[in-house]
Amino acid sequence: MLLIALAFVSPGCGGGSTVGDEVHQRTQEVRERLRAARERTERTGERLVQRVRRALEQIRRSVPQATRDAQAPSSRGRTAAGKVDAYLTDVLTSVDSYWTRTLTAADLPQPRVHYLWLPPGRAARTGCGMPADDRAAFYCPTDDTIYVAEQLASDIWDGVSHDFPGERAGYGHAVGDFGLAYVIAHEYAHNIQQELGLMRTDPRYGVEPLELQADCMAGLWGNSVYRAGKLKPGDVQEAISTVLAAGDFEANSPQHHGTPEQRRAAWLLGYRTGDPRRCEDATGV
Repeated sequence: MLLIALAFVSPGCGGGSTVGDEVHQRTQEVRERLRAARERTERTGERLVQRVRRALEQIRRSVPQATRDAQAPSSRGRTAAGKVDAYLTDVLTSVDSYWTRTLTAADLPQPRVHYLWLPPGRAARTGCGMPADDRAAFYCPTDDTIYVAEQLASDIWDGVSHDFPGERAGYGHAVGDFGLAYVIAHEYAHNIQQELGLMRTDPRYGVEPLELQADCMAGLWGNSVYRAGKLKPGDVQEAISTVLAAGDFEANSPQHHGTPEQRRAAWLLGYRTGDPRRCEDATGV
């Protein structure tokens, strides 16, 4: 608008600069201001890029990497259905120890939960109105019990279970001892939600916020295992692959647990930060 307005100024009288000279001078001033503004923007943008790079590098460094000499629980021949119960108990004991330390440090009551590992071919009644069978892996708040079928546990460990919705959609694969450990840590997290009064559903969101929060809480335990030096190479990948496999795309269902990407992000949030407070961010609500 400046140049257009100047173009219609009447010529002045007498000597001195002409209108054309003034227009040229003003044009140069505008160009100089634009150049300076562009340089400031570029400097600001470069600082922003550097800040983002530093933040990403910090995040990269904060993701625990297992060392080759770290020890993980050994199968010791316990992968077969009917023998995997000892490993399940080991994992549950570790998860319980983590949450006991965490809650008591916050002056909260020590957690308590029952569990039942179902032998192959066995089923059990539950307080939640549905039986626990060979494909069971859930926490029932009514009777405060974690139900896991040894057959399913063995299949996950061996990587031969294909019942997970995310995997059927092409996401992840439920596999490995640490993939199985994630399942236990996730179900135990539901017990913590129950004890802390968090296990409430909103009709607008269904169970998704609870499931994503439980994934984050399972990641917290994974972080504690890393800090204790008990991970082996591949454990984190097994957990992430199993988390992805557990996702689903039934967004219109009240039983929608979160997409594979959402569930992976929630688990990684807990695993990377090790901060229970951050798991509120995982709910997406």
